[in-house]
This record gives sequence, structure tokens and C-alpha cells, in this order.
Amino acid sequence: MNEALCIIGGSGFYDFLPSPQEKSVETPFSNEAILLYHSVIENRDVYFLPRHGKGHSIPPHRINFKANIYALHLLSVSRVLSTSAVGSVQTKINPGSYVLLDQFIDFIRPITFFEDDFSVKFPDGNELSGVIHTDMTDPYCTDLRHHISEVISKFSHSRLTGTYYCAAGPRFETPAEIKALQSMGADVVGMTNSSEAILCRELGICYSSIALVTNFAAGLQKVVNHQEVIDLFNQRASELKKILNDVIKLIPIDKSCSCRSHITK
Repeated sequence: MNEALCIIGGSGFYDFLPSPQEKSVETPFSNEAILLYHSVIENRDVYFLPRHGKGHSIPPHRINFKANIYALHLLSVSRVLSTSAVGSVQTKINPGSYVLLDQFIDFIRPITFFEDDFSVKFPDGNELSGVIHTDMTDPYCTDLRHHISEVISKFSHSRLTGTYYCAAGPRFETPAEIKALQSMGADVVGMTNSSEAILCRELGICYSSIALVTNFAAGLQKVVNHQEVIDLFNQRASELKKILNDVIKLIPIDKSCSCRSHITK
């Protein structure tokens, strides 16, 4: 089976595919269709989902994560590679670094598909509903992380592990909050990533993320603003696209991984 793949782009990363075709997907979680873009790369269906909508029109606290991820399920997407703009919580992680996330801390956004009589049917015929407890010991797909590490390990400005702290947004954090995150063991901070990881896991979709450090967090530099996020992503856009294309070439086109086994009742 030719399993589809999706790239989710965050702040500053708004296009990826060659000659893309727009595709709108209706879901039960939104009154508006989810807009994606489709193309074929390496004989595989590849979709691109702009996390913040067309023209960065949706702030992080208003993103309909359920609708976004369920749209991918309806498109039979089995793997997701996401990009995330993050602030560095640690002085040893400089702006411009790539961080291959392996853990997250999220105390602010309880999110799950499994409520209000939700049920989901998987390609193997199994169906889940009711109260579901999902194992998040490895919140990011280990298979995808392996493929990504093969590519970004060639760059001196890359780190192959990192803990992401999910903040509510849309404001940036205070210096006091950053000190607290440092004491908790966070490496970088953002506003979106963990929600996608949780919902993908619930639907058995493999998910991994490349975080690009765009700035030091509050208290580690004088001022934090969104324009520096966009500017650094623009500088790195072509390099990041090459990284993602190289990763896609390494992913087996007809072999699933074990992410679906993490879902338990």
C-alpha cells in the first residue's frame, strides 16, 4: 500500500510541494473545510498542511488541531513530518540550531479525540471508542526520528534530542516562566507541537518534528518578537526543504511502523 505522508509547516514555513494542488477536506470538528496541498514525491502522495492557515491567519491558541489531524486520517496519511519554530530555553542551544525533538512537557492544553462518543476505524479493521489511554513514552515516532537523524546529523548546528515545552500563546513567555522551564528540563519552547503529537498518536499516525530555534527565549535576549521568527525561517527555507526531501527518500513507501500499538483502552 502506498501510504501517504504529510508535512506540517509552522511559522515562516508556508510552502513545500512542487506544483501543488489545493485540496479541501471536511471534518466533523470544524464548520470550515481544512485546506491542504497535494503533490507526488518519490511515487508517494505527499500533502502539505499550513498549521496557521493560509497567510498565517490563525493564531496558535485558535488552531483547530482536531480538525487538522482528523483531515489527515481521512486522507489515509500514515506519517507526519512537522516543522516548528521554537525559542531556546538553554544558552547552549543557539538560534539557527535544528533540534530533533524526543520529549515534550505539556500542562496547558488537555486534548483528545476520545470524548463525546467519538470512535475511529483503522485500516486494519480495528475500531476504538470510549475512554482511551494512550502511551506517550516515546511521544515522537522513533522510526521517523531515526530517518531524520540520518539527515540532520550532517549539520554542525543540529541536536538529535530535545525536550519541547508547549506554552499556550499567543504571547511570548516572561523571563520568570523561562527560568521555571529551565528547572523542569525544557530545552525549547513553542505553542503548538505537542497537541499534534498527541492527536496523531491517538489515530495511529506516526509523527516527528524538526524544531528550528529562531531566538533565545525571554530573559536570555533583550526583546522577543515574531518577525525574527519569520526572518530566520526565510533564511533557512531552502535548506529545510532539502532536509525534508532527503528524509522522505529514506522512508519506506510500503512499510508501517508500530505507532498504532501505543493505543490502549
